[in-house]
Amino acid sequence: MDVADTLLMDNEPFEVTRAAAWLDDLLDGTGLSPRVIAALHVALDEVLNNILVHGYADLETHRIEVKLTADASAATLEIVDDGIPFDPTQHETAGAGESDAVRPDRLGLVFIRRLMDDMAYARLNDRNHLTLRKFVSL
Repeated sequence: MDVADTLLMDNEPFEVTRAAAWLDDLLDGTGLSPRVIAALHVALDEVLNNILVHGYADLETHRIEVKLTADASAATLEIVDDGIPFDPTQHETAGAGESDAVRPDRLGLVFIRRLMDDMAYARLNDRNHLTLRKFVSL
């Protein structure tokens, strides 16, 4: 089971639904557990919605690239956008003075961190590159 594909989408809300359908089509028949597939869906939905809501300071059309690769050991999503620089690996989920309390505006980061086994970020050529990895067992 090797899967590799790329989706190019615009920064429009309806495109999040298209991305979910694309992910379903790619993962159908791979043998990945429903738990892994659900984790990938939630993480992708959260990242894309955050990009749409917080990533752009203009009303222009922007392209977002979503890559999925999966094999017997891991499923990896890479999301690339030209939005405002944002490194989710460097943001705390609690507010100042709040030891374990999660800030409501950071719940998405909590979900992603709990669902994914690895998260990496880089800013390359004025683009955000977020890589999310979920280890799998067939």
